Amino acid sequence: MITRWQRNSLACLLLSVSLSTTAAGVHQHGLAEAAVVVEGEQVTIRFRAPLMDILGTEQPPADVPARARYGKRLAQVAAPQPSPAAQCEPVSASISSVDSLFPEQQAHDSHDHHDHDAHSHHEDVDNEWLFSCAFPEKLNAVDLPFLDTFSSLTTEVVLLLPAAQSALRLAPGETRIPLE
Repeated sequence: MITRWQRNSLACLLLSVSLSTTAAGVHQHGLAEAAVVVEGEQVTIRFRAPLMDILGTEQPPADVPARARYGKRLAQVAAPQPSPAAQCEPVSASISSVDSLFPEQQAHDSHDHHDHDAHSHHEDVDNEWLFSCAFPEKLNAVDLPFLDTFSSLTTEVVLLLPAAQSALRLAPGETRIPLE
């Protein structure tokens, strides 16, 4: 049996391999990555996308209203929805936030023109959700409803399922990851 740490490490590794093989290891606007790992009753779903594709910018927020706008946009990357028949309940989540991407000090420093270029590096939204499913055998899909909102994203998906490992690509606007 794989431990949670091993499963999450494998999901991260698969996500990294997916990124390096599909985008030559380069941050690529318009391309998101997802991983779905099913181990027993546990389902881990990870999603990573360029911040530019979520916020429309990678620059730190200039003021409090901008931080609030960024927060609302990041909140739209909401929890995935596993197949209802599997009766999955959320256990934990690790979500990118304005504070984690742009600590308060950075917002103040962004007004310093000498420091501006230091903040123009590429950032990613990197979210992970863990679910526990009462009927994992009935888990036949995961929906990422927020991909409808961010409809310009192509999403590379790595699947680590009990019976097989595979990969697939969701076209822009597609939200359903089949697990069958």
